[in-house]
Amino acid sequence: MADIRGWGEAPGVVDIGDNENAYGPSPMAVRAVAENIMDVNRYDFTSARELANAIGRYHGFPEPPAPTSQWAPSGYPVYVEGGSSFILNLVAHRYGVRNNSGEIIEAEPAYGGITRFIESYRDRFGAEITTKRVPLNANYQHDLDATLDAVSDQTTLVVLTNPNNPTGTIVPQADIEQFVAAVPDRVMVFIDEAYIDYVREPGYGDSVGLTQRYDNVIVSRTYSKVYGLAGLRLGYAVANEELIDEMRFFGNSGGIGSVNCYAGIAALEDRAFVRYVLRSTNEVKDFFYGELDRLGLDYIPSHGAFVLVDARQDGAALAARMRERKILLSRLGLAGLPEYRNFLRFSMGTPEELEVTVRVLEEELSG
Repeated sequence: MADIRGWGEAPGVVDIGDNENAYGPSPMAVRAVAENIMDVNRYDFTSARELANAIGRYHGFPEPPAPTSQWAPSGYPVYVEGGSSFILNLVAHRYGVRNNSGEIIEAEPAYGGITRFIESYRDRFGAEITTKRVPLNANYQHDLDATLDAVSDQTTLVVLTNPNNPTGTIVPQADIEQFVAAVPDRVMVFIDEAYIDYVREPGYGDSVGLTQRYDNVIVSRTYSKVYGLAGLRLGYAVANEELIDEMRFFGNSGGIGSVNCYAGIAALEDRAFVRYVLRSTNEVKDFFYGELDRLGLDYIPSHGAFVLVDARQDGAALAARMRERKILLSRLGLAGLPEYRNFLRFSMGTPEELEVTVRVLEEELSG
């Protein structure tokens, strides 16, 4: 263990609990930080717009008219922010709460960020907000039929996490569009695509195009996963022009550091690094699947940067023992769910980190 040191981690610690990129940041992003760090004594009022422009071009949106001033926002249907968590909170507050009431529907288990925020908001301010958690189906996927059945006259916001966290499952994009088309226009549909880059299914697309065909769809992305920029806190949302204008008004795009923005622009351009991360992650995941098969443990094949494993014993207790041995795992979203009592989520670290993890896991299971 002492000779293990993951990128950005203390020696001897295997931190595979937060789904961070084990391979560091994009070298091009690091270069962008170095090239711009000496200019931070100056305001840079255009950097957030340039980042939104780069994201808009990345997604293939039509080129907008040139800005009329340095204060003009990007003409692309993109809202950039200091991390996607802020976007989740903004969406929850702006579109989940109406006249101090509302009803938010989210899967269970799922990331749950919006549900956690809105329940804290309700407790703090006394808002009359209901949260509904819809169990996943037998394949550990979002049950879109049950979710649609859960929509009521009070529903304000529906949250889909695709790929889902912590299960790593996806649902067909055609099913998502069918679901969106069936949801009443007054209900906002928020689709969190934090792990979309990791999907291994050939030809699988994303939901970004839905944002331009439906007025009640917002899609979020993050720089914290495949791009390896979790510490710089960058995320963005895509939606129609009206929704993007609202998010700019209520949000804080101008508060993103210019260095962060230029790192984000460079990371988008570094496709070779993304391919390297995906190839390395998939190789480690396949190795881990093989070791789990050898140990006789069930798991859910994942389209994320993690794998959810049935350890055949109390997951919280096992996670605590693994932590004592400096292997950090996660049970995010699983607490209080009896059917997931034995499950643990393993982020895909480096090959060396997963080799150590498997060895320690085997010892704990046999002890």
